[in-house]
Amino acid sequence: MLRVGITTDWEKGARGARQILNRDYFEWLYEAGLIPVALPALPGSEDRALEGLSALVLSGGHDIAPEFYGGDPEPLPSETFSSRDRTAYEFALVWRSLRINLPMLGICLGCQTLATALGGDLIRHLEDPHFRHRRRSSEGPPARHRLRVDGGSLAAALYPSAETRVMSSHHQALGRLPPGWRATAWGPDDVVEAIECTGHPRAMGIQWHPERSLRSQCSLNLALWLKRQAEAYQRELDKP
Repeated sequence: MLRVGITTDWEKGARGARQILNRDYFEWLYEAGLIPVALPALPGSEDRALEGLSALVLSGGHDIAPEFYGGDPEPLPSETFSSRDRTAYEFALVWRSLRINLPMLGICLGCQTLATALGGDLIRHLEDPHFRHRRRSSEGPPARHRLRVDGGSLAAALYPSAETRVMSSHHQALGRLPPGWRATAWGPDDVVEAIECTGHPRAMGIQWHPERSLRSQCSLNLALWLKRQAEAYQRELDKP
């Protein structure tokens, strides 16, 4: 089985920082026939971290600090930032993965990481009065919504039908996209939900959470797409 790296974050505790990552990611990839490997955010280890991997998943999490994409450094009340080490580490992983054509999927924060690492920026607080993009409260049901997809895109090929709902949980969104990348799916209020690049067909960013709905056909399609890309990448490496 092929190994897929998943990025993690650091959480501060009484005894120092500890690595955190939701179990859902592991189960989602394992059920698709892949071996998930957690990648601790240790800046400087990026090249070695990618050794032996056939694909990379940039996981969800807290916000990217605005200094990483040229935003106003003054924090907003709604923002809770990921570790700066995580962001720096993931930016480096994005650059290296694209250089070696390693398959890569950015999920929620991971989609925003992919975009900002390449020169895009973010909408720092998405107005969501009807709670289409995030749950009403910590005890409330998760937000789910339909997508509008660009015909002929990878997003369109993976999205089963116009009635399919994806699970959403974010208060920031993509703003300016990086050069060469285009939006290929949108949610309510025309929020960008997927980005692709012709020059990097093995990389994609999505704003929703496929790992939280394991039985969804859309989630299954995404996992199988990543597996096929990983298999093709490994075949190229194994050529004599």
